[in-house]
Amino acid sequence: MAVTRPDDRAPARSWTAGTAIAGILLVLLQLPTTTGIYGLPFTAALLIHLPQGLALPLALRRPLLATAVQFVAAAATALALDPVDGQAWPLTVPGVLLLVAHVGLLAVSRGWRLAARVWGASLLGLALLMAAQVVEWGSETAGDITVAVYAASALLVLVAGSVWQQRSRLAGELSAAQRDVAVEQARRALVEERTRIARELHDVVAHTMSVVHMQASTARFRLPDLGPEAAAELQQIAGSAKAAMAEMRQLLGVLRDDGANAPVTPTATLADLPELIAGTARGGTAGRLTVDPALATREVPEIVQAAAYRVVQEALSNVVRHAPGASATVDVRLAPEGHAIELTVTNPPTASPVAPPGPGMDLRDPTRARHGLIGIRERAALLGGWSSAGPVPGGGWQVDAHLPLAAEVPVATDLPDHGVAAGPGAAP
Repeated sequence: MAVTRPDDRAPARSWTAGTAIAGILLVLLQLPTTTGIYGLPFTAALLIHLPQGLALPLALRRPLLATAVQFVAAAATALALDPVDGQAWPLTVPGVLLLVAHVGLLAVSRGWRLAARVWGASLLGLALLMAAQVVEWGSETAGDITVAVYAASALLVLVAGSVWQQRSRLAGELSAAQRDVAVEQARRALVEERTRIARELHDVVAHTMSVVHMQASTARFRLPDLGPEAAAELQQIAGSAKAAMAEMRQLLGVLRDDGANAPVTPTATLADLPELIAGTARGGTAGRLTVDPALATREVPEIVQAAAYRVVQEALSNVVRHAPGASATVDVRLAPEGHAIELTVTNPPTASPVAPPGPGMDLRDPTRARHGLIGIRERAALLGGWSSAGPVPGGGWQVDAHLPLAAEVPVATDLPDHGVAAGPGAAP
């Protein structure tokens, strides 16, 4: 069990209750000892020993005040009690336990420096009390043995409490550092995913603008009956398309590793899905692909095809990561209204010992990265669609996406900041 600093709110209540109970028990043990063995009146014993017990929980918040109370009560006990042959003195046995508990509590809650100072001051005070009493009684007492036992036991508790406190502090710092690293890795991966989306968006739009530029610039050669005004208009369109492509490539230069003049790369399409399924099967995850034949008769924009491919790719990656050995079913179909593509990627539960399904994972851990689902949601939102992910009845996981064919791409600042459905489909 890791030590919790007493100044933390929730654990502080437990520390206070525990030390209060310990203090009361030691007081109840101290009272019959001083009244029965040393002959101290009960009222006087109660007035002296009760503050000692209350000083233990007080040490959690006011260590110096609690130390003063302990010292005053210990001095009052030594001055009020006459030495008894064969009995501890100037502290009783419960009194030794109270003072040792006080030193140990300070070591655990405040560190070894304060505890060591209190331990040294207590030894000095006991030595002065013994000197005064020896002069008064003119004989030897059992103080040497009592003080030696107290000094050794308090020092042992001090060392143990200090080690415990240091270990707790280091464990807390390590845990905080691990959380920071996990959050930073999640943010970096999210930025990389958004950068990849931006690059793919550039490739799709740049290809389309290239076609527009080519058609507009060659129209006067392909259409002999084209009028001068129309030819001039098309030439202006060609110039605008060329300028737009140049601006886009300059902007993409800060996103690409290979420079601003990198060539436009081909984007993935629905026709590449069988190869994606085959590659996943070679990695150990068998897949079954179903494509609606109605899609063959529809003109699907390249940006929608690229988004559909990436959604399936990410969903299959989640199956490989979190359900190794499970199969996957990919269904690509035209929505009933005919204006969107609907995707469904489903995997059944798996008994793989490498990565157990959802119940074996802490789905509520806020530090766990889930940028895979974030990427899917942002791709769908970019097209004006939506996505969802979650467990299915009977076990397994399912990712759904709805991608409109006539997408109106919003500006980046209008993209919603989607939350992420927790689950084993979340990419780490």
